[in-house]
Amino acid sequence: MKWGISLQTKWSLSEYENPKRYDVENKSLSDFPFLLSWAQRLNIQNEWILDIACGTGRVTIPFIENGYQMIGVDIHEGMLAEAKKKAKNCNKVKWLQQDCLQLSIDEMIPLAFMVGHGFQHFLTNTDQNKLLTSIHHVLADNGIFIFDTRFPSKEELIQPFTEEYWTTISDEKGRKCDLYTEMTYDSIQQIQHYITTRRFYEDDVIVEEMKTTIDLRYTYPQELERLLVANGFELLHIYNDWEGNELGEDCYSMVVVCRKKK
Repeated sequence: MKWGISLQTKWSLSEYENPKRYDVENKSLSDFPFLLSWAQRLNIQNEWILDIACGTGRVTIPFIENGYQMIGVDIHEGMLAEAKKKAKNCNKVKWLQQDCLQLSIDEMIPLAFMVGHGFQHFLTNTDQNKLLTSIHHVLADNGIFIFDTRFPSKEELIQPFTEEYWTTISDEKGRKCDLYTEMTYDSIQQIQHYITTRRFYEDDVIVEEMKTTIDLRYTYPQELERLLVANGFELLHIYNDWEGNELGEDCYSMVVVCRKKK
């Protein structure tokens, strides 16, 4: 306990209870070309690449399709089950249900990544340290770790507490679905508390409403560098986006590239 406040340590997983819906809402592969370029730069051929918090294999599977051997790790059994279904004809993949804070991988890994802002699920300094220590343990000497985390801009953190319309999609059943968000930022813990409301329609009539919650930790760039160095990594780059642009105040999502120090 610090400053009279009990810091949070549990993950909020309700966003991931429906893997098929997750896939509908998270189709983008904007991160894949950047990650692939690093696999090519490292000349990875017979080694295994590690996708941490892999979910349903959104990025894992494109790597397999490009001839790489992949290990996908996630704590959520349902997400992994969906990944296995999608990759049932692939033989260059291992799916492991593990806590990312206690990774146990037999192979030494030259390249690991955690995308989809998975890093923000680790809410405390202690859990951030445990995560990086766990990844450091399974990386080969000079191994590369790449992850993304939302930039803690004023626009990102200072959001209205009231429900705001976000977007409209077609869900896994073909229904129209309007998504709304509510956000509350705790500036002491640096955690944004999100409530997402989904309203499902059939013939323009609301037939179902669902609420999910998620808590996300925000970390500042200089804080990130100190965190990485303290856990045995050398920071190589913090980019503005997956295009490799220079970090600026207009950033939405920081892309971090670091290397395990011997």
